[in-house]
Amino acid sequence: MILRRLRHYLKEQNLSAAGLEMIVVIISIIIGLGFSNWNEERLENLEGDRYLSRIADELEQDIRFFDGVLRMNERSIKNAEFLLQTIENENLVREDPSRFITSLSTIGASIVVNVNNNTFEEIKFSGKLDQIDDEELRSQIADYYDFIEVSQTFNHLRINAEVGYQDRYAGILAPEQYGQFGRNIEYSEVDALLVYERFLENEELIEWIPILIGAKHGTINFSTRSQQNAKNLLAKIRGETPEDDETEDQAAN
Repeated sequence: MILRRLRHYLKEQNLSAAGLEMIVVIISIIIGLGFSNWNEERLENLEGDRYLSRIADELEQDIRFFDGVLRMNERSIKNAEFLLQTIENENLVREDPSRFITSLSTIGASIVVNVNNNTFEEIKFSGKLDQIDDEELRSQIADYYDFIEVSQTFNHLRINAEVGYQDRYAGILAPEQYGQFGRNIEYSEVDALLVYERFLENEELIEWIPILIGAKHGTINFSTRSQQNAKNLLAKIRGETPEDDETEDQAAN
């Protein structure tokens, strides 16, 4: 209809009306393009927010997971140190025979780190990282997963330490005791002292325990740092103050 009126004005040589009609057309186009761009940007922001929400959910899972990793490794270190203490103090075995046998059975295992990075990988390989419009936040997300990837390259230290312990630990427990492992069995003093005798004779195993403790300390360090990074990133996504910042503020006050 506008074009029909424009042709009519030109045919009637009504240049003023034609000019006004042209201005209306141009303004309409500009407004339409502006609305289209605004709507496209709005949709991209919504998708970016959905990505951030999914990453936040995954970070919460990571934080809970690292809690488990830390608890297990800290408990294993205490049990490994307990085993070393029994070398000079047999009474520790008599006082807590179940802990002695359980410690021998469990310190050579740990939880495998398995951080969920599905959402980040999805948006990275789909080329949609720019939909997270906060450049600093994008960088912090990438740094978090890069640190996890780097830390996992050191897993061989933990694995070698645990495999080495398991190799040296073979034959310490009687065959029937292997079947009881993991069932919260209460062991008698007699059972523990028999195992303790074999333990003292296994010098290679005793010498390997400090190596195992060192590997577990390394896992704790990486897990602690990774968990703190996850907490800081989660706070950044939610617009909250990171825990370490809060601690510094409290110290300053």
